[in-house]
Amino acid sequence: MDPGRNRWSSLAPLSACLACAATSALACDDPCRVGDLLRFAMPAAVATHELWRDDHDGLGQFGRSWILTLGATEVLKRWTRVERPDRSDDMSFPSGHASQAFAAAAYMHRRHGLGEAWPWYGAAAYVGWTRVRAGRHRWVDVAGSAALAGASSRYLVSPVGAKGVSVAPVLAPGLIALEVRATW
Repeated sequence: MDPGRNRWSSLAPLSACLACAATSALACDDPCRVGDLLRFAMPAAVATHELWRDDHDGLGQFGRSWILTLGATEVLKRWTRVERPDRSDDMSFPSGHASQAFAAAAYMHRRHGLGEAWPWYGAAAYVGWTRVRAGRHRWVDVAGSAALAGASSRYLVSPVGAKGVSVAPVLAPGLIALEVRATW
């Protein structure tokens, strides 16, 4: 594939996703609803991007990372029981909306580099801002979501063209081990 096409290829699905969000914003005049839309549109745009590039390995890695991020988000919400700023319930930390958006951004960063990921981070930060603006979360909830997504991508996603050996600790109940991965 043409390197110039690769460098800017992530902007096509993200642009379509942002165009839909902008249309929604103009129709409803509510940024919070745009954040609601982007939390689904961003992961869908990443999947579209990887299918367009014919990167089925990347698509699988994104799926696993996304599922781990959302699963960890739900576990932490129930475990930490942090009350929302609007006092509607005690499931504020971390933000589910921001987790979905940052899962897309962190994947793009890990798989394709910061050069392709920075617009995705901007959109994810916007989703986080809408949640804070709506009074449903604090900035620490959004930061926790970004950290979860980053950790998940770091563990489950390999950069395109990466070669070498990596070693990672594996900790689970009753298990302490090292995972060794080699690619060539």
